[in-house]
Amino acid sequence: MPRRPRHVALTRTAARQDTLTNMTFKSPDIPAHEGFAAPVLPTGELASSAGAFTKTFVGYQAACSCGWADQRRFPPTPEGTKETEYRWWSRHAAPLIAAAPPGELVTMSDLLCERIVNLAAERPLAALTLLSRLESWQRTLLDQAVAGARETGASWAQIGEAMGISKQSAHERFRAHVSS
Repeated sequence: MPRRPRHVALTRTAARQDTLTNMTFKSPDIPAHEGFAAPVLPTGELASSAGAFTKTFVGYQAACSCGWADQRRFPPTPEGTKETEYRWWSRHAAPLIAAAPPGELVTMSDLLCERIVNLAAERPLAALTLLSRLESWQRTLLDQAVAGARETGASWAQIGEAMGISKQSAHERFRAHVSS
């Protein structure tokens, strides 16, 4: 079984077959997603969280705080919890992390925006000069990022979603800059 990336933090308590494991999987790059080993109840339903109390469960299934749940079920063993961890990471978290910008760059971008807003209020011509410079390299970087995404198999829908536009808009805007 492949190992999880180092940046995925785990919180665990001991797993025993007759008790519930309280295990969550977290990554700082996707704070709105907290994976967990959801206990599968004898009825086939999933418990609402890893911490939901139940004495009787028949296995584990990877699930996430966003509502995502994997279809595959694993035995109620320590190995089963490890498998749910891997499934959450490989089936749900990895694609989200691949599309999530690093937090420190988001923070820097927000700070830059705030400072430019202040600069525009105090010295509009200086802000225009700076924004013109940003625009010149931003266009090139955007084209390169789209080309890189397409080369690694991203669809126009995924590119559009990452940019906050439709797949049609993304395709129309960038198709000339990307070799098919």
